[in-house]
Parts: sequence; C-alpha cells; structure tokens
Amino acid sequence: MSQLNNELKKEFQIERMILFTDAVFAIAITLLVIEIKPPHIHVGMSNEQILSQLSDLNPLFIGFIVSFFVIAIYWRSHHRLFSFIKDYDDKLIWLNFLFLFTIILMPFSSAYYSEHFGYNVPFYFYCCNVAATGFANYALLAYIIKHRGKIADGFDDLRSRQLARWRTLIVPVIFILGILTSMLLPAKIQTLSRLLPILIWPALTILNKSFGPKSEKIAPSTKRKLK
Repeated sequence: MSQLNNELKKEFQIERMILFTDAVFAIAITLLVIEIKPPHIHVGMSNEQILSQLSDLNPLFIGFIVSFFVIAIYWRSHHRLFSFIKDYDDKLIWLNFLFLFTIILMPFSSAYYSEHFGYNVPFYFYCCNVAATGFANYALLAYIIKHRGKIADGFDDLRSRQLARWRTLIVPVIFILGILTSMLLPAKIQTLSRLLPILIWPALTILNKSFGPKSEKIAPSTKRKLK
C-alpha cells in the first residue's frame, strides 16, 4: 500500500510540473497577440487610410505568426518528451524552469523585433531567444536520455535517440543561421535572413524521412493512462 501511495504521489507531482508548464506556454502565446495593439480609427477616415493602418502592422503580425508556431513546436516537443517521464529529480525541475524562462521571454523578444523590423540588433536578440529555447530543450532531452530507465522509459533504440536529438537542434540552428546570414549579406538584401524560419518545416520533414518510421515506444506510464 505504501509503495502504491508513493507511486500515486510521484505521478501527481509529475502532473503538477506538466500542468505548470502548459500554463506558461498558454500565457506566452496569449501575450504574443496582446503585443499587437489595434490602430485607432478617427472619424472621417477613408477605407484606404484604415487599410494603410493595418498594413503598418504587417511586421507585428509576421512576428506573431512565426513566434506562435515556434512556441507550438516547442510545446509539442515538450509534450512528447514528458510522455516518457516516470520520475523526477531537482535537476529535471530546474532544467524545465530554464526552458520555461526562455519561453516566457519570447513575447518580449518577438515584439521588440517586430516593432523594429529593419534593425539588426532586435533581430539578433529574437534569434538568440529562440536559439536559447532550443538549446534548453536539448538539455532536457539529453538529461532524460542519459537517465532513461531511472526517470524515463523509452529511447532504447539508438536511431530514435539520434532522431530526437536532431529534431531538437533544427530550430536553434536555423535561427543561428539567420544571425550569421544577416551579418554576411549586403545591407540591401539582409531582410532575406528574416525568411529563414520558413525552412523549419521542410527541414523537419526531410529529417523524419531520412530516419524512416519513428521507432520510439510509448512509455509504460503513458500506456497506463491510455488504458
């Protein structure tokens, strides 16, 4: 009975960590759109003037869309990763907090970059934020893989571990490339570096196909929940 109580308490604590993480993700995504302030329409403004006001918000909407899907990718990755968790320790908790710190910073970095779209420093700041999130996510993955069997089940297959590592690195690598290309390209075409995030999805598709069907097994703890 005591062992059963300990297991239930452990599962409850893991659920608390997951629910807290989901709340932070939800807040971050909500803050993204709050940063876009609707333009004020004055009496007597023509439709052309109103449309012009909306077009001035294009950089903000682009930043919102990119950041929304980047956060969605990281939430999906975290959701998949924690389906393997069966136990936890202090280091896992702090690694998760480090990851969440970079997530909750994203609405600010996204707004800073979007409102100053033509400047390089805000773009670098935003890219560093997204890259830091990717590397924090990689640190979580590496720790879970290292302690598989102790705090997590799954990742027994070498190929699945390699796929997970490469998938985790795709996003930060692309945003670092964004910084490098912005530094190397001539000033007139530096805005092309802002388009690099669209490479995330084809890169993930190519990576999945190159590794073939996923070989990851559902963790026993997840199997119990699915029954």
